[in-house]
Amino acid sequence: MAQEGETDVAAMRAEIARLRAQLEQLEGRLNKVETQAVVAAPSATSTPVAPAPQQAAAAAPETSITWRGAPQMSNGKGITFKPRGRLQLDTSYVSRPGNSGAPTLGWSSDVRRAYIGVDGALGGGFGYRLEVDVATGSALLTDAWLTFEKGPLTVTIGNHKTFGGLDELTSDLETSMLERASFTQAFGFERRLGVSVALAKGNFLLNVGAFADDLETMGTGVKDDSFSLNGRLVYMPKIGGTQLHVGGSLHRRELQGLFAPLRYRARPGARTTDMRFVDTGAFSATSETGYGLEFALGHGPFHVASEAFWQHVDRPNFSDPTFFGGYGEIGYVFAGGKGRGYSKGAFGAIRPTKGIDKGGAGAWQVNLRYDWLDLNDASVRGGTQRTLGASLVWVPIERVKFLANYLRVSVEDTPVLIGALNDYDVDVFGLRAQYDF
Repeated sequence: MAQEGETDVAAMRAEIARLRAQLEQLEGRLNKVETQAVVAAPSATSTPVAPAPQQAAAAAPETSITWRGAPQMSNGKGITFKPRGRLQLDTSYVSRPGNSGAPTLGWSSDVRRAYIGVDGALGGGFGYRLEVDVATGSALLTDAWLTFEKGPLTVTIGNHKTFGGLDELTSDLETSMLERASFTQAFGFERRLGVSVALAKGNFLLNVGAFADDLETMGTGVKDDSFSLNGRLVYMPKIGGTQLHVGGSLHRRELQGLFAPLRYRARPGARTTDMRFVDTGAFSATSETGYGLEFALGHGPFHVASEAFWQHVDRPNFSDPTFFGGYGEIGYVFAGGKGRGYSKGAFGAIRPTKGIDKGGAGAWQVNLRYDWLDLNDASVRGGTQRTLGASLVWVPIERVKFLANYLRVSVEDTPVLIGALNDYDVDVFGLRAQYDF
């Protein structure tokens, strides 16, 4: 028995020795790992080691290029750059009432617009656009602005539109006739230098802004201290498949001169002629106040639109006239398209469901419009102009558009006499080819 006990004790001592040897090996390995970690860690005064070139290249953001009518470049962090432009070529015929000898009546052609520019995002909510029109052979700034967007709020600083109404704020690329409603031209709706705020919340869009004059006038060197305050409110719900648009605008412009001259006039629906059959001539004024109403709806291929605008003028020592302009329109995409686009309080593009590049026939649209401009009131006589027009639009592929319109223009009680006539009719036929990117 004593011999068996001694054998068990010897076995236990051998096992303990074996376990102790394993523990010493583990402690040695652990000490080696800790020593390597201390050596590899940089000290507070050590110079950091630059990453390998391959690692640095992998970490750097790569510029991506997408196609939006032209290449748009993006760095993946909200910074983008895109060239933009448009070209519109017009040919028009304006008949000669009473055999008028005005040189720009009859057939004539024009480069209506030739825009070139850039736009994009700068990051942090900032965006920009710089665009010039070179149609006349010299560069004229159109859009030149900087924006800041934060949620539903957008602030714009620079040369931009003053919220004149639906027809004015719809891009000239997407108009249903060659030219916009006559009152937008007569009452001087144009881009001006200023600052504005847009608030888009749900179905509502609110624009307010303060503006100086347009850049072309400011660049003449003539002292011009005029300024305007402008606002527009739009309610634009989508009810089922119907897009509804109801809006109103208010404009107040101080001319900042006791007898600063005003002049209201309009061409007969064609920019290729310099002839205006309604024209108030220059008259004295201190301020003008305009207010407009807008209505439109779109349902599938069908749309209607209508606007009315009143322009009241303050004239010291004279009666204060109020002039009026408006239009009503109906249109239908009868082949190859889903209808007229709509976004942010304005009409958008017609997009063909199958362009000729895909074996289709493109999109086709027909429009009818009645336009009214009355420049007679109080002591100011500029005449009245009523226009009944029809147009045919063909969009063979996206960003290419052809448009033809016929207008019957009736002029009454105008100071622009043709012979001894102050009432007469004019026929206008126009063609346009355009491309944008």
